[in-house]
Amino acid sequence: MRLNDTLSGLLLLLFGGAVVFYAQTFPATAGQRIGPGLFPILIGAGMAACGMVLLWAGRKQRDVGWVELEDWVRQPRMVWNAVLVIGALIFYALAVETLGFFLTAFIFLVVLFLAFGVSRRWVAPIAVAMTLGLHVAFYTLLRVPLPWGWLEGIAW
Repeated sequence: MRLNDTLSGLLLLLFGGAVVFYAQTFPATAGQRIGPGLFPILIGAGMAACGMVLLWAGRKQRDVGWVELEDWVRQPRMVWNAVLVIGALIFYALAVETLGFFLTAFIFLVVLFLAFGVSRRWVAPIAVAMTLGLHVAFYTLLRVPLPWGWLEGIAW
């Protein structure tokens, strides 16, 4: 699916503005000028600036439709894969607090690997390795608190 640059630019500008607006509500860090909202504000401002560039470029696309569907949209398997990815993300968002990061990420990866045709003998080992790698990256290196859910009793 291809969106007209004017429509893409408008959506990006609105989303970037919403990110900037919401990030300004983050609480200030005591004793520091740089708080938790700085990077989201910078990213949102960058997105809004890119949206403005796309809006400007979209002026030249008067004869192009707002939305053009690609060939893959006519293939049911590809549409199913797209719906499955969105559904997996919604599942993650709804289940991660209850099940915890380890179980949710493992289920998330296994379902997508199976749907996308990864060899069955590699699905579980890769899902375990990816889940552990993501946990180390976020929990240990970036110090992002990930929920333990049902595994709270064995949290380290």
